[in-house]
Amino acid sequence: MIYKSRSDMIYQIIIHCIVILVAITAIFPLVYVLGMSFTTKAEMIQRNYFVIIPKEPTLEAYKRIMASSVVWHSFLISVFRSTVGPLLSLALTTIGAYVLAQRTLPGRKLFLFFILATILLNGGMIPTYLVIKQLGLINSLWSMVLPLLVDSFGLLVIKIFIENLPDGLIESAKIDGAGEWSTLTRIVLPLAAPALAAIGLFNLVAHWNSWFDALLYLNDKSLYPLQMVLKNMLTVDSISGDNMNGMLKSTQAVSTETIKMATVVIGLVPILCVYPFLQKHFVKGMYMGAVKG
Repeated sequence: MIYKSRSDMIYQIIIHCIVILVAITAIFPLVYVLGMSFTTKAEMIQRNYFVIIPKEPTLEAYKRIMASSVVWHSFLISVFRSTVGPLLSLALTTIGAYVLAQRTLPGRKLFLFFILATILLNGGMIPTYLVIKQLGLINSLWSMVLPLLVDSFGLLVIKIFIENLPDGLIESAKIDGAGEWSTLTRIVLPLAAPALAAIGLFNLVAHWNSWFDALLYLNDKSLYPLQMVLKNMLTVDSISGDNMNGMLKSTQAVSTETIKMATVVIGLVPILCVYPFLQKHFVKGMYMGAVKG
């Protein structure tokens, strides 16, 4: 039995209280949104729009959402950008990280300086918009993908991860006649899977939750991702379009707030489904990519 002093016990109690408080703060909004999405209009009015566990749960809000072509179309657009965007970003970011991990690369420090500069500084909203406009990407799905192709932070994390790999592995591969591309794809990538999973998860969440780029670059509402549709639902009472107006229309069974909360839950489900598969790589990838040596 390990003896703990009085001060250690007090410290442990304080730490546990802080962790529990943080956990409650993080979980409570999700439980609140989930409870509200199953609440009837009558119960919501009766309990002053604050319901955690509804007495008579209803699926009417989810039925209305599932019947809306606007939500399904925007959902597919979000799936597209959240799939294509992270995959392309990981490909280019990994190649750049592998190149910068070569200690014999001429001008290596200069390249790293410019990459660090992009983390601290950016071109600004207006210059970025002008670049997107000059490239002819306004009202294009690629306007939400191409600006995020290279992740500077992810590049540095993967670069450090590659530098931590045993030099003997890469040297042995080159002695056996493997070229740079074979070394990258057959040696480095399998070993760097934890770092790639962590950065890929960051990119996936960033693409899935993003709506501001759609607000800037898209005028065609049929190209809106799910988060942009959700943002409009939460900030206005109705959205132009017969399907959306019909979905948000309050009835005796379900209120507009219930439909909004149900849409929020649907927007959370894909991320909650993906995270458990990448969780085992997340901590290891960030730790190995952040500690050198």
